[in-house]
Amino acid sequence: MTTQFDDFGLSAFTFVHEADSGRMDDFRYAPTHTHLELEIHYVEAGAVTIDWTDREERMREGDVLAFWGGLPHRDVDPEPPTTVYHVAQVPIVNVLTWVASAEVLNRLLGGEILRRAQSGDDAMADRLAFTRWKTDLAAGDPRLRTAAEVEIQARLLRLMHQTATSDRTTRHQPGAATRELVARAITYITRHFVEPITVEHVARAVDRHHDHLMASFRQVCGLTLWEYVTRLRLSEAQRLLAATDLPILAVCHRSGFSSTSRLYEAFHRYHGMTPAVYRKRAGGPA
Repeated sequence: MTTQFDDFGLSAFTFVHEADSGRMDDFRYAPTHTHLELEIHYVEAGAVTIDWTDREERMREGDVLAFWGGLPHRDVDPEPPTTVYHVAQVPIVNVLTWVASAEVLNRLLGGEILRRAQSGDDAMADRLAFTRWKTDLAAGDPRLRTAAEVEIQARLLRLMHQTATSDRTTRHQPGAATRELVARAITYITRHFVEPITVEHVARAVDRHHDHLMASFRQVCGLTLWEYVTRLRLSEAQRLLAATDLPILAVCHRSGFSSTSRLYEAFHRYHGMTPAVYRKRAGGPA
């Protein structure tokens, strides 16, 4: 089974699977994917399974579920005749600016799955919220973008509170030790990616040999540790380009790239454009 690494950014979207239209594939032939965002799902109708290769969670109408997108995953087995579910994603670099970032990252980067079953007014509120986030983020208005992120943050914090003592899928699953090791590495990287860190720095921080750490990292995340560092730095550069008027050189330094050539190389590799063009397309300050 192969894994692909995606780039979603701050986003919200809706999936609709209908048996009558021939769009009810089970997707088990599709590869898993990983990304730098925290992800929240809400099922409006029907049911869908989240598959992390070594564990699965069946979500039904009204269910809300959150997890870290760095774990290889895919959505499979939508339920006939119609399944509708919403997804909202927020980058780790955005979470770092939150007041409660430590608790959020510690729980979700550790592989914990937060899940809550809802009905009635609570389910209706989530349906309206996810729909609004999708509309707001598509509008291209910085104020609506900020409002959507604040609301996603509030929904995630509320879900964490609701699952503090119940309805919680813990990390005691097959492969948990490996995921916890990688989670500790990710936590260290998340706190230090703007510094000139190396693989050896990370290995010492988690008290493992670098070969063992790199093999574990690729097993869990589907990419190398260093590629993850690069993507995290790129994610921060994207955020700065879209949200600030900092010069490209300042964006380079604040996102952890050692030189502007490294920054340009990363943008060309993953986006096929320069940082300046990315800023313009993202609607950032000129």
